[in-house]
Amino acid sequence: MTSSVYLRLAGPVQSWAKPAVTGNLVRTNPVPTQSALQGLVAAALGAPRGQWPAWLSEIDFRVREDHPPQFLDDFHTIGSREDEWDFRRRLAVTQGLSARSAKKLAYKPGVGATVISQRTYLADAEFLVQATAPEHTEELDYALSHPEFSIYLGRKAFAASFPFYLGVGDASVLTQLPVLARNEQKITNGKVSVKLYQHALGQAAAPAQTMVPAARSRAEWMDKLRPFELVRRQTQH
Repeated sequence: MTSSVYLRLAGPVQSWAKPAVTGNLVRTNPVPTQSALQGLVAAALGAPRGQWPAWLSEIDFRVREDHPPQFLDDFHTIGSREDEWDFRRRLAVTQGLSARSAKKLAYKPGVGATVISQRTYLADAEFLVQATAPEHTEELDYALSHPEFSIYLGRKAFAASFPFYLGVGDASVLTQLPVLARNEQKITNGKVSVKLYQHALGQAAAPAQTMVPAARSRAEWMDKLRPFELVRRQTQH
């Protein structure tokens, strides 16, 4: 029987950022990405950047979207950085644009002026994550229950809500675990429809729709979770 480690990624705000060409306009992916989840595990292991164990790339991640996110735009202002300005100007030229158009790419009123940075976040989202690494289940479970570095939801300011670590269980139960239904989520015969992302199929793969048991309160959610007997290590306080 294959076992998986189960996590709950929930909090007021999350950010699973897409690549930023200019550094001033950063969008978030709608769900945690493969690379972001690998980074989360690396942080739990205490692996320094550039020294991640090779087996991280072998973890099979499946993500269940229990609460669809609201997209939130945030704006920052930062001092001008001339080296970045020069980079944007060269980038504009390579794209066949005039050097002056770099101002538009950077949302910048002029050289030496304050930079306006726009970032998109996910608000009030909740995801269940299944991480499967048959040869490294013990190591994966210990790291996520006793993280070496702080665990956060894409940015250091975005802490995960309790409970984060759910434990180890059979790899088949992701579609059977309950969801805490929101008012806007339609309950049919005691179940709610959620999206299921399989990262092994590639980021472009469309999510599947599946029905999962619904709970009306967090206490009821915990009660419905117990029969699955997820094995939890004693976590650090």
